[in-house]
Amino acid sequence: MRLRSIKTFTVAVAATFAAFACTGDSPAAPNSAVAPPPAAPSQSLLGGLLGGGTTTTKTVNPLLRTTPLANDVTVSQTIGPLGGTIIIPSAGLTLVVPPLAVTRVTSFAITARKGNYVAYDMEPHGTKFLVPLIATQSLVNTNAKLLNVSLSLGYYPDGNHPTSVSELLSVQVDLLKLTAIATIPHFSGYIFAGGLEEQ
Repeated sequence: MRLRSIKTFTVAVAATFAAFACTGDSPAAPNSAVAPPPAAPSQSLLGGLLGGGTTTTKTVNPLLRTTPLANDVTVSQTIGPLGGTIIIPSAGLTLVVPPLAVTRVTSFAITARKGNYVAYDMEPHGTKFLVPLIATQSLVNTNAKLLNVSLSLGYYPDGNHPTSVSELLSVQVDLLKLTAIATIPHFSGYIFAGGLEEQ
C-alpha cells in the first residue's frame, strides 16, 4: 500500500513539473526580452477587415527602411514537403517553410520591393499552406523605434497599392535580436506596418 502511495506521489510530482516546464514561467524557458504581440484589431475597427465575404481594404503606416532598396531583390528556391529556408540578406528577411507546409515540390520566389517600404511579393500567388510559414524580419536600419515596435503584417491584394491591406496578421517583436516574427498562412504580397493610417 505504501509503495502505491509513493508511486502515485511521484507521478503527480512529475506531471506538475512537466506542466510547469511547458509554461512561459518555467526556469528552463528562454530568457529573452520579447515584446508581447499587439492585440488583434477589433472587427469594428477594421470594418470586417479580417473576415467576411467582401474584401475591405484599409491603409497602413508602413515600416520604412532607413536606406531604400535601389532595385527589387528576388530570391527563388525549390522546396518540397521536408521544408526549407529562403533568405534575402540585403532586405533582412528570412522565411522558413516548415515540413509539410507544401505537399509537393514547389518553386518559391520572394521579391523584396525596391524603395523604403518593408514589403514583399511572394509566389506562387494564391498558395495556401498546410502549416504556416514563419517570416523573420530584421528591424535594423528601419524606423521601428519611431513606431514603438508595435507592428503588424498586412496582406495587400494589389501590388500597385502595397499600403492598402485586406488582412492584418500579428507580429511578435524580439527586442534583443531586433527582429519581427510573423506567421504567413497564404501567399501573395505582405508589408510590415505600424498600424492603420489615421483617417
